[in-house]
Amino acid sequence: MSIADYKYYNIKALSPYKVVTYLEKHGWNKIREAEGISVWIYDRHDRKIGIFVPLTDDFVDYRQRTIEVLETIQEVENRSTFEICKDIQDIPEVLT
Repeated sequence: MSIADYKYYNIKALSPYKVVTYLEKHGWNKIREAEGISVWIYDRHDRKIGIFVPLTDDFVDYRQRTIEVLETIQEVENRSTFEICKDIQDIPEVLT
């Protein structure tokens, strides 16, 4: 999926909770959290890959940051962004 394709996908349906839950279940490790952003590392045999994940969807650049996260996951997992988005969207939201 190119960045232009994301205009057709509802990024807001991918809540920060769901994105973080997906990362936890797929081998990513949170190494730091500060002021609404978390830093995640995926340790591949040949190199480490890092991403910055917004923890709230009210950031002005939430959509852009989430797209960057999805593109990085796509590279790591060698799966389509559509499949990854579907898996994230299917994660149940926590009821508080």
